[in-house]
Amino acid sequence: MDLIQTTIVPDTWEALGGPSSMSPYPQGVYVDAAGTVLECESLPVDDGLAELKTLLGDGVVNQDSELAWRQPAKMRCVSLRRLLDAWTEKRVRGAMPGDGMMQMAGLSRIQYLFIDENDIILAGPVGGIETRRGWHVDRASGLTTLRFDFFLSCLASAMGNQPFGCTIDPTTEGLQKAAKVAAAVQADELPIGKADTAMVSALGMQRVEVFGTAGDTPMGCLMVEADRHMKQLALGLEPMPEGARNYFDVVEANLDAGVPNDLLLRLWFTSSPRPVRADAERTVFELAGTPVRLSGQNEHAMASGRRGNVTRDPRSEEFVQDFNRNWHAIRGAYPIYGALESIYRTASAAELMHRFADSTRQRALLTSLVSSSPSSMYQMTNPRQVMSIAVMKSMRKGRRTHHVLLASGGVSVDAKQTLVSKIADYPSLSSMNRPANDLPKLIHQWWWNVRR
Repeated sequence: MDLIQTTIVPDTWEALGGPSSMSPYPQGVYVDAAGTVLECESLPVDDGLAELKTLLGDGVVNQDSELAWRQPAKMRCVSLRRLLDAWTEKRVRGAMPGDGMMQMAGLSRIQYLFIDENDIILAGPVGGIETRRGWHVDRASGLTTLRFDFFLSCLASAMGNQPFGCTIDPTTEGLQKAAKVAAAVQADELPIGKADTAMVSALGMQRVEVFGTAGDTPMGCLMVEADRHMKQLALGLEPMPEGARNYFDVVEANLDAGVPNDLLLRLWFTSSPRPVRADAERTVFELAGTPVRLSGQNEHAMASGRRGNVTRDPRSEEFVQDFNRNWHAIRGAYPIYGALESIYRTASAAELMHRFADSTRQRALLTSLVSSSPSSMYQMTNPRQVMSIAVMKSMRKGRRTHHVLLASGGVSVDAKQTLVSKIADYPSLSSMNRPANDLPKLIHQWWWNVRR
């Protein structure tokens, strides 16, 4: 939420608080023992040798090679039953799964989902996997690869009808103190040059809560970090890609129409329904579309630190629309958003399985997958708080100046909301060759390539 006030002072300042945490990711943050999200300097960890071998690959896939999953394929299939068997075998031996298994053989999107009596198979194109800022990214699509542990968490959410996500909110006491700082600036009792520092001190730590799933996991920390980074983009602390605007750009462009006053702006990521086509038997599904979007809401700010009634602000709506319109460019500039989108992509596939994989054997497979969740593999600290952020910026229209005091929000993933309510009939899908009819003869091979 952003508290926006209008005063008559010579300069402009804003302070906005964001959230976040990420432990096993090279994103420049870590969570200390107290659960506080802190920033740190990190070095790029790109696997140059793996990149070179991938680029020089001759296209002949030898699955015994640890880099085979990085190679491009027109269509790659993943058998969930065989993947579960391979995953279980690794855990029984006390071995850690390799990158190929954790990254689901390089799938960055599930274009087709096949539900067979004895198996469920995911299929999608792979453009060749490279490493960008520590993330595994499809060279052709720019999407981050899907993670098996994320998939298992999304499947558990879909089967349990349990939405999950995170919230980052200021405390009531912090809002009260922030209002006093704003009043002091308006009354010329506090120099504008000290306003940002005073605001950070007044707001203090913001509460971080991960709900519906474990917070001390890579997925929990990813959601918090993505929300935190989005706030930094909104404030201009991180540059937007060319053509996209941050929140202050939008406010400044609309000064002639007046300024927002005493508003709390909440920004959060939520599900965007994806279109789905299926055969008449509902055993072959084709997924399309982008499953995530930014959303926003305005409330009146109150001196007591509480939230007032919901109200409409065209500037906030314009920023949200602009952010969503430039989503692909933002995702390309910052791989963390591709990783966030991968959660929503796996959630939509998990919801399809929950709805249509309803035979006894199919339900048993889904239940076994959920029970194999690897949460115990990670020793991470649960993110609980993050320091507020303050920024100084001049936006003047005559003698009028604007103060954005704070922002918070979160991430919300509801598997049911990642799909449209009505699935379109597409009879020609029935003629597709079923991957389950052409499984590799070696049972340990849980992924393979096919020619379309």
